[in-house]
Amino acid sequence: MEKIDRKFCILAVNPANGHIYTEQDSLLLCAKDVAVVPALKAYRDECERIGANEAHILSVNLLIERVAKYQNEVNRKIPDTIGAIEIGRCLRGEGV
Repeated sequence: MEKIDRKFCILAVNPANGHIYTEQDSLLLCAKDVAVVPALKAYRDECERIGANEAHILSVNLLIERVAKYQNEVNRKIPDTIGAIEIGRCLRGEGV
């Protein structure tokens, strides 16, 4: 199966249910990237459109607030894919 996220190696655990996620079935967005807040707003809007429950919408809204606060406290960054290794992984799937 092709990896969803080629840029990062991911190991995440949902503490509520114990489910484990990797780059095979998830993706990682860095909170410092200036594109993340607009992306999360688009995600929230789509969740509302398709009928996600109110708790999920509230959770995403709170996430947006935390990311915006974080970005005000650190150096925000324009997202990039740079360097031969990262470009090879992200664009061509090399080394994944």
